[in-house]
Amino acid sequence: MTNNAGVNTPKIDTHSHVYPDFYRDAVIASGQVPGPDGNAAPPKWSLEAHLSFMDQNNVAKSYVSCSSPGTFLEANNTAAGVALTQQFNNFTANLKKTYPDKFGFFASLPLPSIPDALMEIDRALDELNADGFVFLSNFYGLYGGDPKLAPVYEKLNQRKAVIFVHPTIPCPRDAPIDVSGTARLDYVAPLMNAYQAPTMEFIFDTTRTVVDLILTGTAMTYSELKWIVPHCGSALPSVIDRVLRISSILGAKQGSDRKSVPYTLQNATALIQRQFWFDLAGFSMQNQIWNMRRLVGADKFVYGSDVPFTAFPAAIGLAGEIAATLPELFNDREIGMILADNAKKLLAKK
Repeated sequence: MTNNAGVNTPKIDTHSHVYPDFYRDAVIASGQVPGPDGNAAPPKWSLEAHLSFMDQNNVAKSYVSCSSPGTFLEANNTAAGVALTQQFNNFTANLKKTYPDKFGFFASLPLPSIPDALMEIDRALDELNADGFVFLSNFYGLYGGDPKLAPVYEKLNQRKAVIFVHPTIPCPRDAPIDVSGTARLDYVAPLMNAYQAPTMEFIFDTTRTVVDLILTGTAMTYSELKWIVPHCGSALPSVIDRVLRISSILGAKQGSDRKSVPYTLQNATALIQRQFWFDLAGFSMQNQIWNMRRLVGADKFVYGSDVPFTAFPAAIGLAGEIAATLPELFNDREIGMILADNAKKLLAKK
């Protein structure tokens, strides 16, 4: 077997971000300092650096999106959230229009405002030519299986949309909305005083919202939706067996707004194989790929770099980890699927 998984292999990047100056300024103005989600500094991004990274890493196309903390930066300021969402979507749409062979984009929605999100879906698809949508793992406590999202899912399901899930900090149901910026982090995320959000909170919150999508039957109900889950499924492959078993015994909590759909591992795996894809963005990929491999086949993995939150040189270095891991599990044809062909098929315009 040849080593067909490194820097020189053509790739389509389904997990990459832009960080334009207007967005950096908005994040800072919202009180998130020194960097978003309490990170040490804002990421360094420019169009020139992004294109250079793509050239060096043989990325044929990047599907860009807004990372955490998203475009709705103040929970009690809907007008600002809508305005920034539209500005960001306009920016990424213009990238695609200017470089149609290089860029696609996943549009943001101004959630948790359901009416404004419904309007932006139509604008993003019909006017801006979006390739899908990015959903944070929660929108101020609005997680993936929340019944309040039904109108949004119904519209997206009608459009057979692709939804890219991106982690953000967790948010308890009763978290205060009058506290914003960096000060908010200690109210909503355990151990934020000790660790930056990507260390643990991002992984766990991704898992939390995907489990919510499954256990409530949300993913099954909106069967035309296709979901891209970041970081190789985060903790999902490690906890799915236990989550399903305990849920089948206990169900949803009495008085909860969630309904509980009982799943066996076999049924849940069939659902995952039908509607979910898993990107390879992030570190410590070897164990995660091995774990996820028992749930899905080669046709359910896609490449992701997570630039610029993973610095451009580091993202190129991670191609070496991919080169070392994928040939242990997949043949050359399957590796080509993972790095490019699966994304082409998933994101092909119908």
